[in-house]
Amino acid sequence: MKKTSVRNIVLDSSAALAMLFGEPGGERVMQAFLSPEDLIAMSAVNWSEVLTRLQRKSPFATPQTLAAMLPGVEIVPFGQVQAEQTAELAQSCGSLSLGDRACLCLAHSRGVAAWTTDRIWAQMAVRAKIEMLR
Repeated sequence: MKKTSVRNIVLDSSAALAMLFGEPGGERVMQAFLSPEDLIAMSAVNWSEVLTRLQRKSPFATPQTLAAMLPGVEIVPFGQVQAEQTAELAQSCGSLSLGDRACLCLAHSRGVAAWTTDRIWAQMAVRAKIEMLR
């Protein structure tokens, strides 16, 4: 019997949007959603960014439609501790957005890779593992 291993992933907004809009790198995100071995999480900040982008494209986009498009994703609350961690990260990575930093902090706190299409992340000194999708 083939042994499978669970892979935990934290999605950046750019990775989720690449999948939703059929952009390069999105196919890897789709494969993760289709794999029963992959557990996918997003910061509530990134969830808000994706929902905002969808609502700008369509007035019919709702949290429920986004949940249907990203089935099973765990939305991780963004509280005071996370806010403080992302503010600290801004000292060394000031050019990254709040959403970028929230994703990186969540990935670091869980010891898993953050998936992104934002190439600038590779130039930053961050403690999180990064998986570049394009």
